[in-house]
Amino acid sequence: MKDNHLGIDHPLVAVKNIDKACEDFARLGFFINPRHHHPWGTDNHLLMFPDNFIEVISIYDQSKLNLKNEKGFAFGRFISDSLARREGIALVALHSEDARLDHQLMEQRGVENQGIVDFRRTAHRPDGSEEEAVVSLVMLINADYPSVSHFFCHQHKPHLVWVEDWMTHPNGANAITSVCYIAESPAALFPRFVGIYGEQAVTLTEDYLVVQTDRGTFEILSPYQAQDRFAGVEVPVTVGQLPSGIAIQVSTQSIPQAKAHLDENEVKYVETRAGGLRVPAHYAGNTIIEIIPESV
Repeated sequence: MKDNHLGIDHPLVAVKNIDKACEDFARLGFFINPRHHHPWGTDNHLLMFPDNFIEVISIYDQSKLNLKNEKGFAFGRFISDSLARREGIALVALHSEDARLDHQLMEQRGVENQGIVDFRRTAHRPDGSEEEAVVSLVMLINADYPSVSHFFCHQHKPHLVWVEDWMTHPNGANAITSVCYIAESPAALFPRFVGIYGEQAVTLTEDYLVVQTDRGTFEILSPYQAQDRFAGVEVPVTVGQLPSGIAIQVSTQSIPQAKAHLDENEVKYVETRAGGLRVPAHYAGNTIIEIIPESV
């Protein structure tokens, strides 16, 4: 495996009805892993790929949402507040193999953060057995634009997450290649991404910002650019909700396989000029899903 320092680990798609959302994602051809619970009142399912995954997250216990770390950050409350704004991408996790070292890096670079969150949860294996997962997070909540927030995710027992049995999808999906945001001014987000990744990873034009990570890219588009970029489907955000994450692009080992599955399940989609499939947001937790051919 190539080096993966702060690559896209997993976007969190926050939904009000997790059962319905997972039925929808399964209809698109994604395998859904068992449900897990966090100590701060959220629960989730993961759509796993070899190097990253999609997390579908919701709330199961309102009474636990205010559980805080030593800096006063409450993860559950953040998800609740995100859902109050809109369903869809609430924040994106970045891959870390040493949360404390990466936290020091952000401190050195002056990147706003809410400290470290250490937690444990019960992990369910495919054979029905259980083991305690241990996770460390570094929270990078954007006070000005909370919908463009991130956190570093360090899995101390990665074998409990990267389970091969969970990585075979009926649509052939095998990686997240891009997460897309819309912002009135993409340039306003330039300092944030430079702080995390350095200037060499960030390219800015007048109305388009792209960030190259070790696992996929972030695209930040102006509303005008987004209408062209996502032609044929409704852009699932209002002006008052900007900036927001609105799309996840995944690669597949077989476009015909993905197309056949969508057709069989009567899912409407747009075929893109680049040979991919663009699925409207209402099929996937208010998030556009693009399925593209994998790079060889």
